[in-house]
Amino acid sequence: MKVQPEDTIGFVIAQTHRNIDAALTEVLRSCCQMYNKPYEITVAQWGLLYLLSQHDGLPIGVISQQRHVDAPVVTNVVTRLEHIGLVERQHDQQDRRVVKVYLTQEGKDIMRVLPLSVEAFYQSLIRDISEQELQLVKGVLRHLVANVSPPPARESS
Repeated sequence: MKVQPEDTIGFVIAQTHRNIDAALTEVLRSCCQMYNKPYEITVAQWGLLYLLSQHDGLPIGVISQQRHVDAPVVTNVVTRLEHIGLVERQHDQQDRRVVKVYLTQEGKDIMRVLPLSVEAFYQSLIRDISEQELQLVKGVLRHLVANVSPPPARESS
């Protein structure tokens, strides 16, 4: 049996990811444009902004863990968001070695409207898909992740 790349689950997942990412990028761009913002938000920036809108003042390490992204990548995203004025870094009052990331007023302002656009996008993405089908797809994808994830390290006794 010859496996064609385009017939593999990995290919379909990658194609789906690219298409969803491109569509969400356009939603975020359009939202910023509609509110006359001088910047555009990327999908990676959206994820970080959303996390901060739920739990403002997180250290980069915690953001990294929550977003499942390496800390240097988070640092780069924070730097770009800082440059456009949506976040700021502040040293922790109790431990000056810890740097926390906070939404600026502009960051809070854009996060009043971005989630509405993203929610509308998500609802259009899953239209005509039942809740049962949606849960089945998520379950299968989580199973695939578990199948390719390394087993947890065992402690030696």
